[in-house]
Amino acid sequence: MIAALFLMQVLSSPAAGAAEESKVILDADRVLYHQETGVAEAEGSVHLRNEEIQVYAPRMEYQTEEQMAFASAKEGGTVTIFYGPNKFTGDTLQYDLASREGVLTNATGDIPAGMRGGVVFLRGKDLSVAPFDTALEKKWMARKYARKVTDTEGLVARWDDVALTTCTDETPHYHLTTKRLVVIPGVRVIARNPRVYLGGNFIFSYPFDYVVSLRERERLFGIFLPSVVYDTHKGIGYSLAGPYAWDRGQLNMAFRYWSKVDFEARVGVSQRLGSNMSAFAWWDYSYDKDLKEKESRASWGVNAWMNRWTASLVWSWREKLEIAKDFGNTYRNVLNRMPEFTVSSPWFTYESVPEFSWRVRAYWGDYETKRPLGGFVNSSQRLVGDVQAQYIVRKGDIRPFWRGQYRYFTYSESNARGDDQQEIFSSWLGLRTHIGDIDLAVAWFVEDVTGRSPMSWDYAADREIFYGELGFPLGRNFYVSALAAYDLKRSRMGEIGYKVALDYDCTRWELIYRDDMVGDDDWVSLRFVVKAFPETPYVLGDDVLSNPFPGQGTFKKGAAAKPSRRPQEAEEWGDDGLTGRKDSAVFGESTPHDPSGEGAGAGTPAGDER
Repeated sequence: MIAALFLMQVLSSPAAGAAEESKVILDADRVLYHQETGVAEAEGSVHLRNEEIQVYAPRMEYQTEEQMAFASAKEGGTVTIFYGPNKFTGDTLQYDLASREGVLTNATGDIPAGMRGGVVFLRGKDLSVAPFDTALEKKWMARKYARKVTDTEGLVARWDDVALTTCTDETPHYHLTTKRLVVIPGVRVIARNPRVYLGGNFIFSYPFDYVVSLRERERLFGIFLPSVVYDTHKGIGYSLAGPYAWDRGQLNMAFRYWSKVDFEARVGVSQRLGSNMSAFAWWDYSYDKDLKEKESRASWGVNAWMNRWTASLVWSWREKLEIAKDFGNTYRNVLNRMPEFTVSSPWFTYESVPEFSWRVRAYWGDYETKRPLGGFVNSSQRLVGDVQAQYIVRKGDIRPFWRGQYRYFTYSESNARGDDQQEIFSSWLGLRTHIGDIDLAVAWFVEDVTGRSPMSWDYAADREIFYGELGFPLGRNFYVSALAAYDLKRSRMGEIGYKVALDYDCTRWELIYRDDMVGDDDWVSLRFVVKAFPETPYVLGDDVLSNPFPGQGTFKKGAAAKPSRRPQEAEEWGDDGLTGRKDSAVFGESTPHDPSGEGAGAGTPAGDER
């Protein structure tokens, strides 16, 4: 192979910018330059590059005066372009290096997505690229999507007739199609009125533009999904839920119509305010099982973060409480927070003991319950100190863990007995292991309470529970498991949760059934998870199983072996509804995060797969 290097400097061209910007390097196996026409013909491992873009192709023609590149692929080959972190391939490319505009035909590509290293794969017809200002002039996107774009010198991509998915299979388990897709690298993807498909079957068309943020720590996946749900008190429900996103903000909507109680709705909005603060508000109109009527509820406030510390200031009005105090005993009431202030440290770790981490939290608030119970006051101010520590092993065949939490409550009011303080110490001790394809886990939970809260909603009592979980794969894509909870205090079985997961490379369906062995609170829930965006699953049914186990990774044999299909559960421990908002993740309102990725949860990774 004969390698040739061709360096061209454009001379006295009106379209040319500064000398440094007009420099182009063409590298190929063979380069033939025609002096009289100013055309260079290259074949074999062609590589054209300047400071902004790189092109790889089997053959190319470059016009030096016009600064036009024409690349094409041989049969079975492709033309590949790189700009920034983006990579696209196609059949032919026409690119003007002076105006920085071009067209790649029959293009495919991928862009980073999600916060777990996910990728969105795209396939479509012609892909056009142009500078940011040119894209605005051509009306590739609405000006509202251009707000707060800091890098206006970068290129914007427009794609026609595109299909996008996070699945790697040739026939994806889900995908979206759109007539036009615009990519502002590192900022957002804008899909015009996309159509949603599950398993190749058309579900519905999006009523407006679908926007996905590509900013770090803002990568959430959201599409409107219709569903059918069932509730013992409400009957059969027809639901539609999903988000509408814009620059640094998002509107979440959920609408349901029930056969017994008619209409319910939830609407929430969040907006970033600068680099260290965000605001939120939400409104909820839903059925109260105890009052047997529908009520409006609302919450609003601000979140802030700095140097891995987080804080929130929250107001809530008619907040619906459903707190599991014990098996067969779910506390229900209505609470006003007027307001509640929370500050949280990051998880602190030590290099010498990487399995150990700890953090502190503090809460202050003014609270009022709507339905007071005998022996309790219905309003009081409250201060809570919260210390959490954990030791979690995420490697090896036997992986033990321990978690401890100490909370001290003090109140401005006391009940008739003079109670005005409460201390709660909670401990989780257990391990996870596997025997062949069978996953086993056990945990011992103890909660000791000293003192007594004068308020009914955060009153706690001693508990002791033993958990056991068994799971195994069934066939290629199914995984089944059972999680049992035994009440050691009262020597009785509390509940058993059964789960069937249908696991593909990019998505997972989970069917969950909870059998309440003490009361009659049985329920069924269905979850749909896009693995690139596990932070935003779609849940058909509002209930979730209690999860005493931390994320400790999955077991597999050998570096090339596939891990088990056991679903990785969210690590929500130490929040039993007695301190902060238990449903705070519904609209992301009262759990602030540090966009740097070093936030309060940074010390609790899901674990390596070993």
